[in-house]
Amino acid sequence: MTASNIIPLSLARPGSLVRIIHVQGGRGAFKRLFELGIIPGETVRVVFNDAGPVVVERGGTRFAIGRGLAAKILVEVVG
Repeated sequence: MTASNIIPLSLARPGSLVRIIHVQGGRGAFKRLFELGIIPGETVRVVFNDAGPVVVERGGTRFAIGRGLAAKILVEVVG
């Protein structure tokens, strides 16, 4: 893994499998994502990321994450 492989979730391509590396938000953002299971080390699939919220799938459940919050989630593309 190199720093160049790490991108904000808001830039991940639809269909890609990404691993959460770091959340840059404050306590509220981290708590909200923690409740959804979107935590560092978890892997999610990007379902939709063209306009509006970013839709990701984890464990068969889809979540919509606002584009601003998605920009604070750093991910590594793994597939």
